[in-house]
Amino acid sequence: MGHSPRSSSLVRWQPRWAVWALSVLALLLLAGWGLFGVYLIFRFGGPVAPRVMVGETAIGGLSEAQAAARIDQQWNRERVWLVTDGQRYWQAKPLDFGVWVDPAATAKQAYQVGRGERRWQELAEVIFDRRPLQVSPVVVVSPRLAVEQLRNWRGLVERPPQPPALRYDNGGWAAAPGEAGLALDVEATVRWLEQNAALAVRSGVLTLVTRPVPSSTAALEARLPELLTQLNRPLRVEGYDPILDKREVWDVPPAQLAEWVRVEWQDDEPRLRLDEGAFPAYLDGLQSRLTDGRTVWLPPDPYNLSERWASGTPYTVILRHPPTTYTVQPGDTLLSISYRVQIPAWMILRANPGLNPDVLPSGSTLTIPSRSDLLPLPVVVGKRILIFISAQRMTVFENDQPIREFIISTGIDRSPTQPGVFQVQSHVQEAYASVWDLTMPYFLGIYEAWPGFMNGIHGLPTLSGGRRLWAGSLGRPVSYGCIILDLPAAEWLYNWAQNGVVVEIRQ
Repeated sequence: MGHSPRSSSLVRWQPRWAVWALSVLALLLLAGWGLFGVYLIFRFGGPVAPRVMVGETAIGGLSEAQAAARIDQQWNRERVWLVTDGQRYWQAKPLDFGVWVDPAATAKQAYQVGRGERRWQELAEVIFDRRPLQVSPVVVVSPRLAVEQLRNWRGLVERPPQPPALRYDNGGWAAAPGEAGLALDVEATVRWLEQNAALAVRSGVLTLVTRPVPSSTAALEARLPELLTQLNRPLRVEGYDPILDKREVWDVPPAQLAEWVRVEWQDDEPRLRLDEGAFPAYLDGLQSRLTDGRTVWLPPDPYNLSERWASGTPYTVILRHPPTTYTVQPGDTLLSISYRVQIPAWMILRANPGLNPDVLPSGSTLTIPSRSDLLPLPVVVGKRILIFISAQRMTVFENDQPIREFIISTGIDRSPTQPGVFQVQSHVQEAYASVWDLTMPYFLGIYEAWPGFMNGIHGLPTLSGGRRLWAGSLGRPVSYGCIILDLPAAEWLYNWAQNGVVVEIRQ
């Protein structure tokens, strides 16, 4: 029986298709069994799933034991906390506070990724999602260790309240609380740790629970009445002008003084002290009160404000004079100008370079150095020597009171004594003047008549042969510019007038 060619072709093609289909099916079955085998190995053994992390610690691909070791190293051994009270920061290990990550429990939790109830979802995330799979650390807290450590930290964290202060308000003094202290609340911090340990471990920050400790004013208020005598006493600054021998007095305003007052307790007794830190700025402000060109010069002595305030003794500053000018008048000579402005002639020449002392044009202007330049040493306040050339007398003052008076001799006309305000600058028990071959006992140098030549006060001189000069001439000008005393007076003055005492010489 015959058949068509089409039917014959179909019969030949069908076996090839079946073989191909069976091959594909076999491969799929083999792959499925392979995947199932891999799953069985992963499900019941094998490492932690890929890309599993505990915070920043990667443990994917590690065995459970290896994962536990890495977690312990990075979370317990190496991790450091920032411990803060809200203002200050310290470093410490969480283990010191009884807080640690349980490495075995955390590793076990990580090992369950892809193996637990959510295994199919987690496996899908492992296969198809490239993001890390985060596992929370298992945190353990030991309240006992936390309490012990926090108690040790009290000395570091806590600070006592500052003592109460005094303020001046509405014309009266009152007690004001000082800055509050700080106390560490150990129990509250432990409770916070128990509730938020995982948060603290992940963030790396432990915020201590603290409470303020107020400053009490009760003790100071009780003692305030007995302090009012001193509190109401002014702190006085005295400006002394040694050229004019005059004083100006400034009282520190009570409101400003209150900013400097400190209360210190000794044996339960309040003591008042002044903080001197702001005093220099106050002294600078005094300069603006002087409108005549004078300036404030501070002596090298310590302020000692507390002692001065308690005793009512003022702090004294020296007032310095500025340089001035002089208009030459008809008939003026350099010597007459020197006497009029009370500055040695050589100093005027030095202040006016190029000046011809023999030719002083009328109407020309000369620069006159400051009279304060004649007082190079710190001024001794409270002592002063006053010399009257016309009367040939010397009066010695102490604390504004005359205590001694002496007959003297000053310079002759051709070598006169310079009037002005000077200062004891040196002590030489036996000075020698080579120009006149004189020995001058108890010599007090007070000004340079010309550079390098010091005029002064001394006792009756002697010539090299031993003859004493001018013993019967005291009371009239006989010297070459110095001021002469008899020997007992010169010795007394030599011992009384230390360097820095002001010497004023009047015509």
